[in-house]
Amino acid sequence: MAIRPLIFGVLFIAVFVGIILSIIWVDTSHPVHQPDPLSPMAPGPATPGTVQ
Repeated sequence: MAIRPLIFGVLFIAVFVGIILSIIWVDTSHPVHQPDPLSPMAPGPATPGTVQ
């Protein structure tokens, strides 16, 4: 009987579907790269300071 090829086919499809779902299942609510709190800030508009 063809039980062994059926088992291999079902396992192959299950692994294939698992790989596809793991690629699709990405949490997009959080950014992939979070800014480093210790890194210097991006240059913005110059603020006038006290002149000595």
